[in-house]
Amino acid sequence: MAENFIIEKLKKEFKDREAISREELFDFYRQFEPDLKETTFRWRIHDLKMKRIISPSSRELFTFFYKPTFKPEIGEAERKIYTRIAKQFPGLKCCIWSTKIANEFMLHIPGRFLTILQVEKEALEPVYEFLKDQNFRNVYIQPEEKEIERYIYENESAIILKTLISKSPTQRVDTVTTTTLEKLIVDLYCDKKLFTAFQGSELIHIVDNAQSRYSIDFTKLLSYAKRRRKETEIMEFFSAKTNIPKRILND
Repeated sequence: MAENFIIEKLKKEFKDREAISREELFDFYRQFEPDLKETTFRWRIHDLKMKRIISPSSRELFTFFYKPTFKPEIGEAERKIYTRIAKQFPGLKCCIWSTKIANEFMLHIPGRFLTILQVEKEALEPVYEFLKDQNFRNVYIQPEEKEIERYIYENESAIILKTLISKSPTQRVDTVTTTTLEKLIVDLYCDKKLFTAFQGSELIHIVDNAQSRYSIDFTKLLSYAKRRRKETEIMEFFSAKTNIPKRILND
């Protein structure tokens, strides 16, 4: 009963707030638990997350507007590729996704799509040869700009083999390792030539729609952007072009 009372007080005190800081949460709980320890407070936060009362926006900020985690649909084509690679190369770190998963955020839906397969750098050539031996068509390994312009978008679909950057934010969906929303946004931003149909105003639509519908961990997103050496650029893009709250970006 006391716990429900505190949660209702919490909602009332911070209603209509765009975001609430970790420090504010801690101060709120100390009104009821003056000797609250950090370890206990972490459990309080965990409990609020599990009850879908708050969602993390960054390491130190939370929102009361619950948003689900983005779980991309795994198509049969991606599942087939992933299953064969997992069997042939057990233990290999890889991530597969289709550009189709961005459709729900877009204003103009592309007529063609790409299957993106990312693997550890040392496995690029062996995986490429394996896919060719398995009779997969239109497979391109680390394509250059001219190859992208001349061949890739001439096909209705293509498989793009790229290096999986270490500590990439991936997730498991139906036994398949695929992208997270944080990784998707950063990859679309960074690989402009490959994802030409997703640039400009379309990328703004993607980011704004994704942020309004799903929970995005901006600490995770910016950490990945930093590994891709684009942290400052993408921060400037978010700040100047999108509806992402400035407080989240400055946290």
